[in-house]
Amino acid sequence: MDYLQFLRGLPGLFLVLEPAPPFKIVDASDEYLRATQTVRGEIVGRPVLEVFPVSSLCASLEEVIRTARPHAMEAQQLRGDSERWWNAVNAPILDAQGRVQLIVHRLEDATEVVRLRRMEQEAHARIEAERARIEHDLRASEVLESITDGFFALDREFRFEYVNHEAELILGIARADLIGQSIWDAYPGLKDTDFGRLYRNVMDTRQPGSATGYYEPHQRWYDVHVYPAPRGVAIYFRNVTEQRRAQDEFEQLALESETQRRIYEVVLSNTPDLVFIFGLDHRFIYANESLLNMWGIPREQALGKTTWELGYPEWEAEMHDREIEEVVATRKPIHGEVPFEGTTGRRVWDYIFAPVIGPGGDVVAIAGTARDTTDRRTAEEAIAAQAERLRQSDRAKDEFIATLSHELRNPLAPLRNSVAILRMKSQGEPEAARLGEMMERQVNHLVRLVDDLLEISRINRGDFALRRERVRLQEVVRNALETCAPALQARKHVLELSQPDALVWVDADSVRLAQVIANLVDNAAKYTPDGGHIAVRLSVQEREAIVAVKDNGAGISPEGLLHVFEMFNRGDRAPMLTDGGLGIGLALAKRLVDMHGGTLGATSEGLGKGSEFTLRLPLSTADAADAGAATPQSALGRKRVLVVDDNKDAADTLGMMLREMGAEVQVAHDGKEALDAFARFRPSAVLLDIGMPRMNGYEVARELRARFPDVPVSLIALTGWGQEQDRTRARDAGFDHHIVKPANLDELQALLASV
Repeated sequence: MDYLQFLRGLPGLFLVLEPAPPFKIVDASDEYLRATQTVRGEIVGRPVLEVFPVSSLCASLEEVIRTARPHAMEAQQLRGDSERWWNAVNAPILDAQGRVQLIVHRLEDATEVVRLRRMEQEAHARIEAERARIEHDLRASEVLESITDGFFALDREFRFEYVNHEAELILGIARADLIGQSIWDAYPGLKDTDFGRLYRNVMDTRQPGSATGYYEPHQRWYDVHVYPAPRGVAIYFRNVTEQRRAQDEFEQLALESETQRRIYEVVLSNTPDLVFIFGLDHRFIYANESLLNMWGIPREQALGKTTWELGYPEWEAEMHDREIEEVVATRKPIHGEVPFEGTTGRRVWDYIFAPVIGPGGDVVAIAGTARDTTDRRTAEEAIAAQAERLRQSDRAKDEFIATLSHELRNPLAPLRNSVAILRMKSQGEPEAARLGEMMERQVNHLVRLVDDLLEISRINRGDFALRRERVRLQEVVRNALETCAPALQARKHVLELSQPDALVWVDADSVRLAQVIANLVDNAAKYTPDGGHIAVRLSVQEREAIVAVKDNGAGISPEGLLHVFEMFNRGDRAPMLTDGGLGIGLALAKRLVDMHGGTLGATSEGLGKGSEFTLRLPLSTADAADAGAATPQSALGRKRVLVVDDNKDAADTLGMMLREMGAEVQVAHDGKEALDAFARFRPSAVLLDIGMPRMNGYEVARELRARFPDVPVSLIALTGWGQEQDRTRARDAGFDHHIVKPANLDELQALLASV
C-alpha cells in the first residue's frame, strides 16, 4: 500500500513538504483538507507559503533542515478560520543516512491555550485597574467584595487587617479566624517560600512585585500580586492550578515530534486500545505497541503474519477471515466481541473492523481497533448479581414483615377480645370503664402500628396513607398526652391542659394527629429544664380548631425559627439535649399537618425565653354523632356461631365476647373438632382461624363445603395473614369473608348481624 496514501486517512492536520525552498506541498491529510476547506489537487505541488502565508514558516523549515530536528512555531490561525488557533510543529522525516527526506508540517489545536493566555492578560490588566482604585481607599469593601480575585491586606507587622469573601473561598477559612493574626502564624513555613520573600521585599522596598508558584500545603499554583499600601501591603491572588496544567499540556504538545517510522505510532500507540491494519491478503501491515505487548512479540515478528500464523484459535482465525472479506465486500464496518488469551491473561475485547477506501473508491486495507471490556463486563455481572440479591432480600423482608404482623396479631386478638369483655361487664362502674377505655385505646393504637408494618416501604418513601374519619379532638389530645406522660413525669414538668367543654370535631387520622401532638409535647419536654411548665391549649376560632403547645424552656433564635421545620435540623437548642435525636420529628409533623389541610407554626421571643408551636386544622362540617354510644349486648339475637382457633386464649375470649353480644357460641380448637362440632351445632356462621396445625383453615373450609353442600353457612376467615394473596387464597378455599386479627368489635358485630 502507498505510504502517503495511508497517511491521508490518519487523524490530525498535517502537510508533507519537500525539504528545500520553496518547500512545495507533497501531500496533505484528509482532516487538514476538511479543516481548511481546500482540495488536495489545488494545493499539492504548490509552495507552502502560497497556501499557508505565515512569515515565520520559512525560518522554521530552514531550522529543521539545518538541525534535522523538529521545530515548534508560535500559535497561528488558518485561512478562513478566525475562531480557532493552531500550534504548528515542523518535523523531519529522515532517510537511512539521517538526511532530511521530507518535512511534516503538523497542526495541533491551541485555541484553549490561547484563550487561557488572553484570559490571563485580561486578568492582569483587571488587577492593575483594581489596584489603582483600591489605593484611594483601602477600606472600600464593596469593591473588594465584588472582585473575583482573592484579596487580603497586611499591616507592618504582617497581621491580617482585611480579608475579602473570595479569599475565604480560595483559602477555605473564615475571615474571622484570620483578622489580627500574623500570616506567619496562620501559615507556618510560608516565610521561606517565594511568596513569603515577596511579601517582605515589597514591605521593605515599597515597590510592587508578583510571583507565580506552587504552594505545597495546598497542593495548588497561585498567581500573587503584591502592592505597597499606606498601612502595609495589599495582596491579590488567584488559584491558577487549572491554567497551569493547561499551559504544561500545551508546552508538552509543542515538544512532540515524529520521524518517518514513528508518525502514526505517536497518533495510535499512546492508547491502551489495540490498533491494527490488515492488508487485503489478511496479513497485518500495522500493529500498535499495545497490541504488540499483548502478543508478547516484537514488531518484526508480527507484521506480515495472518491470525493463523500468530497462533489465534482456529475458530477465531476463521471468524476474522470471514469478517475481513465481509468488510471488503460491503464496504461497511463490522463489530464484534471476542475473548483472547494474551500476556495479560484471558481478557474480553470489543472490536471493530472498518474499510480503508483508496483514491479510486476501492477498499485498500482494513483498519481495526479493540478495547478491553473485561472489567466492564465483570462490573455489569456484579451489579446484576447484587440487584438479584437485593430483590431476594426485598422478598425476604416482605415475607418477614408479613410473618411478624401475623405473629403480633395472634396475641393481640385475645387482648382486644378481653378488653371488649371487660368494657361490657363494667357497665355502671366508672373507674373500671375508664381503665377499659384507656386499654382499648392503647390496644387499638398497637393494632394500627402492626398494620403499618405492611406499609413500611411506603413510610420510608414518605408516602403516608391517612385514614381519615370524624374524630373528637379532645380525645386525640388525651391519647397524645398519655403517650408523653412518662417523659413529662421523668423530667418533673408541670402540665397545664385547657380545652372547651363543647366537643371539637375534625376530619383526621386520629393516630397520625396524635403522633403530631405527642411530638410537639415531647419536644417541649426535651427542651425545657427539669421542673418546667408546659401548657397545652385547645380552642376554636371561626372555622378552625387550634392546639397550642407552649413551654418556658430553651427557646429558639430568630434565625433558628426560619429552619425549625427542616429535615435533620436540630437548631440552636440541640446542645442541651441529652437523649439525642436526628432532627426529623418536626419535619414529619409539619408534613402530616399539611396532608390534613392544616398549618403548623412556631414562635419564640428568643433563646432562653421558651417557645410555642401552634397547630391549626379545619373543623369538621359533618353533623355531630354520638361516637360513644354503647353497643347493645343482644345485637346478635342468639345467632349460632362456631369459633375455631388453636390459640385457646383467642378462641375462648372471642367466644365470651360473642356470648355477651347475645350469640349462641360453640368453641373448637382444631380442624377435626371443628368438623364434629359443625355437624352437631349447625351454626349460621363459622369464625375460622387459618394457621392451625395438622389441618389448617383452608382445608377445614374445603371439607365443610364438601360435606355440607346444602347447609347455608357463612365461613369467615379470622387470621393474622392480611395481604392480598391471603385474601385470594381464602376465597378460593370457600370462605365468604376475611377478617384480620385482632377483629374490630363493631365490624365483627355488623358482619355477624348481616349473616
